[in-house]
Amino acid sequence: MSRPARLTRRALVAAVTGALVATLTPGTPVSAADRPFTYQVTPGSAQWRALGSHQEMVDAVQMPAKTAAVLRTPLLVDAVLAYPLLPDALAFNSVQHGFETVTARFTGLQELLRRPDAGQELLTRYRTLNVAARGGESLADAGDRALAVWKLETVLAQPQVLATLTAAQSEELLRLGLAVHRAKQTDATTYGQAGLEPTAVLLGRALATRESWDWSRSELLREAVQLRPGAVETTVAAVRAHLTDPSVAHPVSDDVGTLDYASTVYTPNGSAVSVITMTSELTSAQISSYNSYVATNYPSASRERNASRKYNCHSYAWYSTSSANDRWMNTPGDDRYWQDGSYTRWQIPYQWFSNMKLSYASDDHSGIWVGTGNYVRSKWGQLGLMYHYWNYSPYNSSTTNSYFRL
Repeated sequence: MSRPARLTRRALVAAVTGALVATLTPGTPVSAADRPFTYQVTPGSAQWRALGSHQEMVDAVQMPAKTAAVLRTPLLVDAVLAYPLLPDALAFNSVQHGFETVTARFTGLQELLRRPDAGQELLTRYRTLNVAARGGESLADAGDRALAVWKLETVLAQPQVLATLTAAQSEELLRLGLAVHRAKQTDATTYGQAGLEPTAVLLGRALATRESWDWSRSELLREAVQLRPGAVETTVAAVRAHLTDPSVAHPVSDDVGTLDYASTVYTPNGSAVSVITMTSELTSAQISSYNSYVATNYPSASRERNASRKYNCHSYAWYSTSSANDRWMNTPGDDRYWQDGSYTRWQIPYQWFSNMKLSYASDDHSGIWVGTGNYVRSKWGQLGLMYHYWNYSPYNSSTTNSYFRL
């Protein structure tokens, strides 16, 4: 009685094996459009740790142009949101500039921004987005949750994507965004003030697209980071006003508030430089997530201080290296330090001075040379203060200038 049962099991195994072989044979390939894109080298792996420069990282996770062109939009969105270097955008003084820089380096993002159904697919993800805290969630998990929300909102907020939405979809997005904003306010421990910014950017740009006004007049909407006080609150209020009375436009302008505020610092020679005094900090969850990102993605660099939104690279390099620094300096503020003669550009035949300032002229970044070697100490946007080889960072290092003070 047992022999027929064994034959049945053998027949079943043979049938399953045959089906698998048929699936994997060249005669029945999975369509290239339906094959999920996977990154062959990923942060944390031995192969990734062996990469010696940022360009090698970019090359290791590049999507072939032919793959990007045929991949179905849902799978392309999956690949973009999983792109290992997408959070590099946070290392720049302007998140929008950072996003555009990342896009220029990654064919997957370039292709997605050309897709006529990109907005529809991303809106579908936004409908089901759960920003609320999970029970028993660790600090690292909360930070990862906040970063995942940032990724989706930042991609969805791009003008090329918003332009693909219908009027009805835009109205839905405004309502969804307000709900996300309220949920983030409820979980202030995870999101804080900084976590409200990407939602406000998405809301403001969607509102501008819906009402046909120029959102570049708002620095928050233009740069994707609040560098003028009260901008988040002003933007959210404009969206609420639109939903109450959609018959008139509600253009956003940066207003005066009680949070970050404009102030002034001075070069050694006394020239005034406009900065923003930053009064709110990243949450513990955001700091944990950002610190984890640089540790995993830049293993050959050393983080010397936690991620912080209170100061940036230019402020650290030119104004103050203190851990109490709370000034954010944007270009062209850093230019004043050499334009007024406070610092002199190094060139042959000068000797190589210790601890000179370093300006990445091919990008928007500053640092300080450590001693007379090849290592630099610099603040990476909202990420941490890093000790790194001069070309091992998220920035284009093809053209740099060094400056010393006489």
